[in-house]
Amino acid sequence: MTTISKPWDWSKNTQDYWNNPSEESYYLLNRWKNKNYKYFLDLGCGLGRHSLLFANNDFQVNSFDLSDIAVNDLTTKSKNLGLQNIICTTGDMSKLPYSDNSFDCLLAYHVISHTDSQGIKIIIKEINRVLKNGGEFFLTLCSKNSWSFQEAGYPKHDENTIIKIEDGPENGIPHFYSDENTITDLFSNFRLINIRHTKDVVLYGTSLKNSWHYFILGNKE
Repeated sequence: MTTISKPWDWSKNTQDYWNNPSEESYYLLNRWKNKNYKYFLDLGCGLGRHSLLFANNDFQVNSFDLSDIAVNDLTTKSKNLGLQNIICTTGDMSKLPYSDNSFDCLLAYHVISHTDSQGIKIIIKEINRVLKNGGEFFLTLCSKNSWSFQEAGYPKHDENTIIKIEDGPENGIPHFYSDENTITDLFSNFRLINIRHTKDVVLYGTSLKNSWHYFILGNKE
């Protein structure tokens, strides 16, 4: 049985990081504009940093998140900015409320890892379903190289999943961790264009810890 989904508690967020588009999103914006993609899904949109970037560059944007706080915040922002090309929806990633073959491109940045070993398979199947043939996705996965998986001592839900119990917006949220072999299996129905394995050094309390992620660009053939 999969872990019950739980949204980020954005009321406890103190980092402005989540309001600024990621470095990768600017590359993806240009890549997908050059491919004449139009219909964009921001899966796990959070406060809307990527949704606003793509909407301001003439994409038709669907923004999706489990958090009512996040979706309401983005809805307010888009209205205040006069953006008519953002549709905001609240729901669970395992049951996307979109028709088959709806999107040219999909971004899921630090979001689909918020599940367990069974849930990740369901979410990737949903990504496959809503993405058009020839469409691309870019997403991130937590890596088993991370301190949070190997050493932090968080309770384990299954062999690949821990539950974070620290104070803050991620308290009680599952995190699925992957390795290269798992990625190959999970994305066997896609063509993988590029995979990066990156290390960030993050401050936990007063100590610096390693945080590793996979950055994956793929195509639905």
